[in-house]
Amino acid sequence: MRGAAANFGSLATRIAAQFLTLPILFASWEAERVGAWLLLFALPAYFGFVSAGFSGAGGTAAVAAHEKGDAALARAHFRSSWIMASAATLLLAALFPLAVAQAEEAVAALRSVPPDTLKQTLFALAIYIVATSQVAALEIPFRAVGRYADHIALNSASILAEIVVIALSVSLSDDIATLATALAATRITAAIWIAAQARRTAPAMFHGPSSTLGSSTRSLMLPSLALMLLPLVHGLNLQGYVMVIGISSGAILLAGFVATRTLTRLLDLFTSFSFSMQFYESTHLDPEDLETRRRLLAVMTVLAACIAVAFSAALLVFGDLAQRIFTRAQAPFDPEVASVLLLAAGLRALAAAPFAMIAAANRHSTTVAWYFIASLAGLILAASLADRGFSLPLVLAPIVLAELFHLVPAFRGALRMSNLGVGEFIASLFSRDRIGDVAWALRELRRSR
Repeated sequence: MRGAAANFGSLATRIAAQFLTLPILFASWEAERVGAWLLLFALPAYFGFVSAGFSGAGGTAAVAAHEKGDAALARAHFRSSWIMASAATLLLAALFPLAVAQAEEAVAALRSVPPDTLKQTLFALAIYIVATSQVAALEIPFRAVGRYADHIALNSASILAEIVVIALSVSLSDDIATLATALAATRITAAIWIAAQARRTAPAMFHGPSSTLGSSTRSLMLPSLALMLLPLVHGLNLQGYVMVIGISSGAILLAGFVATRTLTRLLDLFTSFSFSMQFYESTHLDPEDLETRRRLLAVMTVLAACIAVAFSAALLVFGDLAQRIFTRAQAPFDPEVASVLLLAAGLRALAAAPFAMIAAANRHSTTVAWYFIASLAGLILAASLADRGFSLPLVLAPIVLAELFHLVPAFRGALRMSNLGVGEFIASLFSRDRIGDVAWALRELRRSR
């Protein structure tokens, strides 16, 4: 369960950061300034997925090489991943200010930001993007020697430090550029600190000869791009809609949307754990053990459905109160917007278990491809709807369609692997055996926290 705990801890930290950051921003800034900042920060946050793709593929290859005792190859994978991640993010960091500056007049949420302030902010966020790639690449030495907990602790500490910096910056200044500069400095400091710890933890990854970097780079390029695709999908469905709404609707509406979305994303904590638990259990299952595979799929589906319904009902009842407290009553809670986001989150939760099952068998490429195509098409459709002046719930509706293109292929693959028909699977959800299975799963959830 070590990998599951790491994945769960990483997502929990990111969601906690979002959950804490918004009240801090709203406490000191008006909604228009908060919305402008959220739009500017959306792309740097999204570009972090690029580095995560290279570090994920490089980390997996480095772990395999390290376990085989090939230290030179492990170093080569680390170094080539670091070079690729740095080069990619340097290019993105250079293009980011140019792209935003060109679109400045067309972006409603940025019209209130003075030109000089915007230029300073973009420069600082470009530095933030590059520093983020360094932090991501430095995950590999920790993974190679099995020190997952150390990396999670260091990364979580750096994120918490950024929250403190945000609180101090917004309380002392109304200037967006000041906040961006402070965050860039914090992320650079974190990169230097984590690099020092990585050298101490895994010195062999930094010192000594390595295998040919060219062959390592070629072997990692396609796996890196494949791993980047899934975070890219999540980026489209999260930060992509932030940009669409910010461009078309202005900063105040954007701030309210992000606040509501952050509340609904609490359901993703369960989704992450469901995926991790199913993935690591499926990895160790005997391919011939169809009964265990079927029971795992059924029980996690039942749990996902129950938790998604209960969470959605609670948020729709108490969401207005929660968001008023969350935003200091600056951004109203829209039940229709929340309903669309909750439906998408519920479908994502249901898809976690079957997708984990096919991913554990390396049979997920088609599902990811459909998910990506649907997400990209959905974002384009959402931009068109927003440009035509449709209401926000309708603009968000394509997210639901994208999640369906994730859910349906994932279940089809998982049922095929389990040798189950659709009717048989639905009947298994209501079997008396599910009561005992659900009790077991709940015990596992409590034990793993």
